[in-house]
Amino acid sequence: MRILSLVILAVLLFGGCIQGSDSDSEPDQGKRSEDAYTRYASGFRVMHQGAYTLIEVIDPWQQSRDIIYSYVLGPDQKMLPPSLKELPFIKTPVKRVIALSTTHVAMIEQLGSAGSIVGLSGSEFIYSPGLRERIESGEVKDVGYGQGIDFESIVGLEPDVIFLYGVEGQVVGTLEKLTDLGIPAVFCGEYLEPHPLGKAEWIRFFALFYEKEEQSASFFRGIDSAYNFLAERASRVSSKPNILTGLPWKDTWYMAGGDSFAARLIEDAGGAYLWKENSSTQAIPLDLESVYLRAVKADIWINPGAALSLSDIILLDERFGGLSVLSAGQVFNNNARIVSSGGNDYWESGTVRPDLILADLIRVFHPDLLTDHRFVYYRQLK
Repeated sequence: MRILSLVILAVLLFGGCIQGSDSDSEPDQGKRSEDAYTRYASGFRVMHQGAYTLIEVIDPWQQSRDIIYSYVLGPDQKMLPPSLKELPFIKTPVKRVIALSTTHVAMIEQLGSAGSIVGLSGSEFIYSPGLRERIESGEVKDVGYGQGIDFESIVGLEPDVIFLYGVEGQVVGTLEKLTDLGIPAVFCGEYLEPHPLGKAEWIRFFALFYEKEEQSASFFRGIDSAYNFLAERASRVSSKPNILTGLPWKDTWYMAGGDSFAARLIEDAGGAYLWKENSSTQAIPLDLESVYLRAVKADIWINPGAALSLSDIILLDERFGGLSVLSAGQVFNNNARIVSSGGNDYWESGTVRPDLILADLIRVFHPDLLTDHRFVYYRQLK
């Protein structure tokens, strides 16, 4: 079930598509428009109220609608105004945290606060060398996943907060159990953001817990600028290659929707996504036959699952060997930075560096456009 959940999450990481405000300004204390704190991310809102910060996390799992979780961050719960006393409180800056997603790990590490991580989920899927060293030394504990979460270990670690994510609404049961145990738990829905910069902007969410807002804002401005500079360059290309993405899971190909995260990256890199006419923001289940009929038009194939070679793809279904994109060797996977246990840095640091992912894809789609760029997350399969 752990592997199936990871596959589902990887598919969901390609979902979504609403861009926020273009405002760079910080919100006024106690007054703000909904989009004042973020430019792209739509899954959380921030309201500063004097020494305290109110965070709202919106619809944090797939298919959730009109669900909002509110949290108060600040130095002393006893000093909260009456209007905030009933909400979950997290004392900041946090010193000990548990992160249940590799994307959370990446954002915390980017903030220079990796030392605060005392627990995580799926330690075998961590790429970060520094964190792997701490895992192997026993300094960081694996607390399990889903129905296998070790609540006793979590209590023993005495975290200031645990960062949760859920693919489905059943995760509410985990939240209730943690609340009963007195463990502050916060939902995170960065994986549902449809825009690559929307996902990356969640670093500003995590920064609130460490009181590093200025640092995160400066970092994100640089990523935003770099990404849009590259996208503008790619927008001037005269022709766009047809792009196929993904690989089937058993008998179903979960193809990214035309308004999804994956489709946005392809478009911004100067590619023509073969399912761009589909208006879904999430993955759409397709049978292999219908995908194959359209795949014959592909010029480039990206993100073919766990494939490490062209032969891996053919072994999955021998019909793939008849596709011209494969026989031409135009297949590129986002697994250039992996560890033997399964950790892939594309799903870790790549979350906060969409500019590097975009540069890789531009190099794949238009090799003459970024001749000096060396692949970071991608590699051509042989």
